Amino acid sequence: MAASRDLNALVDRLLAGGGTAVDVEGQPILFLPVYETPRSQAELYLLRSGQRIPAHRHSAIDDVFVGVRGRGRVRVWDADGKHEDHTVEPGSVVVVEPGSPHEVSCAGEEFCYVLTQSPKEAYDSVSYTASEAVDDV
Repeated sequence: MAASRDLNALVDRLLAGGGTAVDVEGQPILFLPVYETPRSQAELYLLRSGQRIPAHRHSAIDDVFVGVRGRGRVRVWDADGKHEDHTVEPGSVVVVEPGSPHEVSCAGEEFCYVLTQSPKEAYDSVSYTASEAVDDV
């Protein structure tokens, strides 16, 4: 079986205020589902200027970030607590492996990205605290 979605239409819908808002530390983050299968899922997120998904990690899933519009940053910490920043722009992909603490932030006026998570049945989210976790956006 195969399915297709018009990603540009989903982006337009988000930018018009459509979608579902989830509260993340007092920030309304908009998202829309892109697809879901028994093994994986993908959602389209919109972060506005100054918004971020706080540092966290997953024990058993891959997070795959695909830039769609605007510019964002995925900050990933290593075992020593040092971070590395990855810029996400339209057409770029960042993969965060299980156990890697990471946060996502908007690095401009807006940042739309598709987040694919698999295997979805193993989803969990554990908060991560580091002195660098709330540094400059």
